[in-house]
Amino acid sequence: MGRGKKKSFGSKGRGGSHINGERKRYKKFEELARDNKSFRKYYTTQQIVSEDEFPELMETMRTVLPTNFRITGSRQQATDIREQIMTEFVPYIRKVRIDGAEIEAPHPLPWYPNEFGWQFSIPRIALKKSTELANFHSFLVTETEIGNISRQEAVSMVPPLLLDVRSDHIVLDMCAAPGSKTAQLVEALHVDVAADQTPSGLVVANDADYKRACMLVHQINRLGSPNVVVTNHSGERFPTIRNDAHEAVQFDRILCDVPCSGDGTTRKNVRVWEKWSADDAHALNPLQIKILQRAAYLLKTGGRIVYSTCSLNPVENEAVVAHVLNHFEGALRLVDVSGELPALKRRPGMKTWKFMARDGSFHDSPETVEAGTATRGTRRHLEEFLPLSPERMDELHMERCMRIYPHLQNTGGFFVAVIEKVAPISVDEKKKAAEAAERISKRIDARAAARSENDKIAEDVQSVEGDQPVCKRQKVESGGDEEMAVDDSADKDIADDDIADDDSADEDTADGTPN
Repeated sequence: MGRGKKKSFGSKGRGGSHINGERKRYKKFEELARDNKSFRKYYTTQQIVSEDEFPELMETMRTVLPTNFRITGSRQQATDIREQIMTEFVPYIRKVRIDGAEIEAPHPLPWYPNEFGWQFSIPRIALKKSTELANFHSFLVTETEIGNISRQEAVSMVPPLLLDVRSDHIVLDMCAAPGSKTAQLVEALHVDVAADQTPSGLVVANDADYKRACMLVHQINRLGSPNVVVTNHSGERFPTIRNDAHEAVQFDRILCDVPCSGDGTTRKNVRVWEKWSADDAHALNPLQIKILQRAAYLLKTGGRIVYSTCSLNPVENEAVVAHVLNHFEGALRLVDVSGELPALKRRPGMKTWKFMARDGSFHDSPETVEAGTATRGTRRHLEEFLPLSPERMDELHMERCMRIYPHLQNTGGFFVAVIEKVAPISVDEKKKAAEAAERISKRIDARAAARSENDKIAEDVQSVEGDQPVCKRQKVESGGDEEMAVDDSADKDIADDDIADDDSADEDTADGTPN
């Protein structure tokens, strides 16, 4: 998720902004530079890919992003829309020639379930202007307006899929706008629910910006689901929600698609090239850590968080995850999702990187950063910008993080980490966990006591049976039948008592209290 901040300029007229009193000429899209020396220096030093692979990464990041869209999987007509695209539009587009050249027809993303995610090599602007593709463009616009299709970048579809949302989950999207991922979460609630029924789960879609929250409402309205609540709070200070019993409500799933520098989006946000600076990541890292920490408190034990950015910078990615996991001392762990979405090409998370100061120097330790090469705010957080010890990074299994590079499958750049909460964190959680453990302990003790009582009764019965004389069946002319009847009734009384004692012990065990 990019920063999304809107800059205002002194003049509302066209032609560009003012710098030192002189008008800066507005550059057309085609004229914008698609390179940055600092960017190149930073990422070659960090070795995010091999030296031989880096030119391919850079070349892909300079090209325009293809068109991507997703069919709303929870709608009844989802299969019909997919078949219409496959049987009508794909064969037609294969015959289309633009400027005498063939174009690649739309194709399903190989890793998206049920062939509901699609990619079209034609950029969105070209698709909009092309007369040959006017019918297909009109189809996409119409289906998008009624909620059957969502226009969404391919890698942006990954985090909601890895969140593993079910129909009964309470889900929080902490930084939800513009809402494409939120829409996926809502769809996941409805997937296994009949069309005439409503799932028991809920999605709380939050955004810190009021205008973007309003845009989020418009986006969600297309889905027509009653299982969504939109809120307007800062993610790092998202309030505790309490139920009628005044108990804190915790979430089963939380999506943290946090604000970031967005340097993985150069294919659609070309101006990132000319504005990129390592300081962007340094400014955002503290906020990202606070948002992820707040998510950890709001999550149920056993729940799942997906932390994601559209940045390639380890300061915004692995540094945030590593320091938050280390802060909670084993209460959180990274989930191995290498077996999920197997057709998705990804690279493991990084374990080493360096800090880049303003003078362009790189550092492995805060002590080597000279005065004047970093701002006061940056120096205060230097420890959080750098990796933990190699041993600790191995213990945290940072390789389980996921890096998606643009050249791997013609997408944008993205980072994803799936985190599970395995132990309580807050005081309230620990208190509830202790109370639950005490209740379970009492039940176990009660059952053990009941079993011990049953065993004692069984031993007493065996003892009584062993002390009784063996009934000798003698054939007598009178009284013989009566003796046999007396002996049989005695045996029956003992057996009945044994059964009654067993039943009472079982009832006590079920109630959780001793006899």
